[in-house]
Amino acid sequence: MAHEMEKPSRPSDLYRALGEDVSPARPIITGDIFADTEITELDGIRTKRTVMILDHPCSLRTDGVTLASRLTVAEVISGSPGSWRGNYSKMFLPKLQPEEQGAQDFVVLFDRCYHVSPAQVTTAHRISCLSTVGINLLLQRRVKHFSRVTVPTFEFQNANVGVYDEVDLVEDWCQDREDDGIKADEAAAECMVWLREEVDGTRRQELLKDDQRRSTVRQQMRAHLKMLRKSL
Repeated sequence: MAHEMEKPSRPSDLYRALGEDVSPARPIITGDIFADTEITELDGIRTKRTVMILDHPCSLRTDGVTLASRLTVAEVISGSPGSWRGNYSKMFLPKLQPEEQGAQDFVVLFDRCYHVSPAQVTTAHRISCLSTVGINLLLQRRVKHFSRVTVPTFEFQNANVGVYDEVDLVEDWCQDREDDGIKADEAAAECMVWLREEVDGTRRQELLKDDQRRSTVRQQMRAHLKMLRKSL
């Protein structure tokens, strides 16, 4: 039985955070959108564009913390949504920005990709983070674009649930440690060391993939953060 391409029930389902609601503590992940990103064209001319991160979360970092030396992004332009069942070379971003800022609807163009350095991204302005639904729809459309195969979004969810939860956990850790005067980069590294520790022979990172044990990891994290605060 052939699967159909999916779409969000409402535009807001696509986004975890927009504009000022985007937390600086959140690790950069697939689907993040950056405005004013410096891009080098094939002719060597440098321009600033709005782009979306396309790399899978596992490919973004070499050690769980440090961004890879080369990141793949796609251009984001103003444009109205089309049919979600077609237009495989695009990802629609309806209501990406408030009406008072001008254009509301935008489109990601998978056939306008660039490679950028971490510095080109981190010096730009992150304006959006996709929700889990949004990331899964993005992955579905990219796979369809390159292969013409429709993979149900629940398959991406099953494959990546541990990674998604890890990013959320690191964000929470960094926000908590910010109250202790710890910078985000240092806090993220600290969190990754903790996540890679083994519990009964299994890394906490692996436990995040288990629906039955994910909440236990979060409980342990809260207890550990309290301990760190008491040690200050």
